[in-house]
Amino acid sequence: MRNCEYALPGLLRYAQQIRRCGAAMLLSCVLPASAAQDGSFSVALGRQDRLQIEQLACGAQYGLALADADGRAFDARSPAQFAEVRCRPHTQIGGQPMYYVAQCARDSQRWQCSPAELETVVRLPQRDVVIRPGSVNPQKAVDTLRKVAGYGYFQGMSVDKALQSVCNMGMGDRPELIELSCQRWSVTVSYWCPKPSANNPCPRVIYMHER
Repeated sequence: MRNCEYALPGLLRYAQQIRRCGAAMLLSCVLPASAAQDGSFSVALGRQDRLQIEQLACGAQYGLALADADGRAFDARSPAQFAEVRCRPHTQIGGQPMYYVAQCARDSQRWQCSPAELETVVRLPQRDVVIRPGSVNPQKAVDTLRKVAGYGYFQGMSVDKALQSVCNMGMGDRPELIELSCQRWSVTVSYWCPKPSANNPCPRVIYMHER
C-alpha cells in the first residue's frame, strides 16, 4: 500500500475529477484523500436534493438520518454538482462520536454516492485528528494513532507533523501492519515488535514518506 494513493474521499479536489470524468463517471474515478482549494463554490442544497442524498448515503443501508451535506458547484449561480455528506452519529468511540461520511455527485437530476466510510475524531493532548479507520478495527485505529502521535521523530521526521486530518487508515500487506495516509504523508505502523521496551515501544513506526 505504500506506493498507492488511497482512493478515499476529499471534497474539494472533486473539481479536477469532475472536469475530466463528468458527473456520471465521478464516483468511479480515483479521488485524492486531501482537500484543496479548487475554485468551487459553496451552494445550498434544496430539500429534494437533501432527501435523495440522505437516502442514498445514510438511510438505505444504515437507517440513519443526514447530519450535514456540503454542496459545491463550479459556478456560484448553478445548482450543487457534488457534496460531502455526514450522517448522524450512531455510536461513540473514545468519548467521540462515530459517523459515516460519503461523497455524492449529481448527474442531471439524479445523485450518486460513494460507499459510506466510518469517521471519528481522535483527541490528542494538543489537538484533534480526524480519522477514517477503513479496514482497521475502529478501536485499534484510535489506539494506534494515539500511541504513535507521541513518538516524536522517525529517522529525523516528525511523526506528529505527519498526522494531520484527515488520516485514512487501512490494513497493510501483512496482518501486523497498519497504513496511514494523512494529507501528504504515508506512514506504516507495525505491531510486530521483537524487543519492545520503554525506548522501543510497540507498535512502532517502520516507514514514513512525504509525497
